[in-house]
Amino acid sequence: MAAARFPELIKAEFGVGREITLLTTTLYLLGIALGPMIFGPVSEVYGRKSGVLIPLFISSIFTFATASTYNVASMMICRFFSGFFAGAPIVSSGGVLADLWNPAERGSALAVYSLFVAGGVAFGPTISSLLMYAENEQSAWRIPQYFSGLVSLTLCLLTAYLSQETYEPIVLARLAKHMRIKSGKWSIHAKHDEWKLTTEEFIHVHLLRPFKMLITPIVAFIVLFASYTYAILYLFITTIADAFNISRGWTGTISTLPNFALFLGICLGCLLQIIGTNDYAKKVAKNDGKAIPEERFSVMIYTAWLIPVGLFMFGWTSDNSIHWIVPCLGIFLFGVGFLTVFQGNLNYLVDVYTKYSASAIAANTFARSVAAASFPLFSKQLFENLGIQWGSSLIGFIALGMVSIPYFFRRYGAKIRSKSTVKLL
Repeated sequence: MAAARFPELIKAEFGVGREITLLTTTLYLLGIALGPMIFGPVSEVYGRKSGVLIPLFISSIFTFATASTYNVASMMICRFFSGFFAGAPIVSSGGVLADLWNPAERGSALAVYSLFVAGGVAFGPTISSLLMYAENEQSAWRIPQYFSGLVSLTLCLLTAYLSQETYEPIVLARLAKHMRIKSGKWSIHAKHDEWKLTTEEFIHVHLLRPFKMLITPIVAFIVLFASYTYAILYLFITTIADAFNISRGWTGTISTLPNFALFLGICLGCLLQIIGTNDYAKKVAKNDGKAIPEERFSVMIYTAWLIPVGLFMFGWTSDNSIHWIVPCLGIFLFGVGFLTVFQGNLNYLVDVYTKYSASAIAANTFARSVAAASFPLFSKQLFENLGIQWGSSLIGFIALGMVSIPYFFRRYGAKIRSKSTVKLL
């Protein structure tokens, strides 16, 4: 949760440069990148609930610590570990959805999940700006941190009380234990009970699984496209307010309002994904209920084009002589394209690696968060040197070069998967 004032307030209180203030976002995202690579496999060994609640609680503590620190080094450390432990629910949530829904129904659930993930990013700057608006002191940046910590801790406690374990091997093991105690028949056990996990196996098999996935052609190219679009999302979040401030003189919370156009686009993208899921369900029914991963690209191949189109429109209509609704329309179109690409890739990875869906999502989260962490660091230089028009066009042309990825994998994905030699067990 960051707003346009956030870097300026950090800079004013601690006397550091803009690049240092941007590290508060970069280190948080690097933490989110690394955390899932551990917590994803952990949830596949010890269960989803344990793999989420403990890290989420620790993340809340580090968020409160961030708000309470009075030197920049401590704040950076706390931001990193806050993101590191916050990565657990991001990766395990997708695993939970894979546990609960079959392939025909899973897409709609993942679409709503993606809506909240992306919607939080879109709304964060506006909410943060409103929270800081009530406080005119340099320390106003602390208020959103306390708020985030409070929300995170509340969700952690509610989840601990209301949710149940969903990972089948753990559920069966607990059921077998209950039956043993109730019946007195100590021969009753689940397959998971026979498994004696060694430290060597945990490291070389489970912790390395997400990294192994990243070197497969399927995951590498899918994650490349998803990571780039996710990085552009963060580039938008960190520059929209500045762009409208420079071109139209919008300041404060007003300059963050174009993010609502992004959110509306994300909502439409979610709706398109749900409609596409209904069509996908019919195809799965004709395939004896078995997933058809490549059909997950059926929406994306039409909407991926909206990403470069939205970037070009935003850049070349940002001048004050053009009504503000036009660049906002470009932001809206990007939002539609982003959600369908982001969601389509998640659906595909979960369909391909259902049993190890948490590890697949961890690999995706790692790559996209590293990309998102790096983009804000050069966004100011990009738009200062090239201008909003050509800066947006540059990232738009790169996005244009990537729209062929879903076409390629929809046609050849199954063949490529069949030839994969990477062992995940």
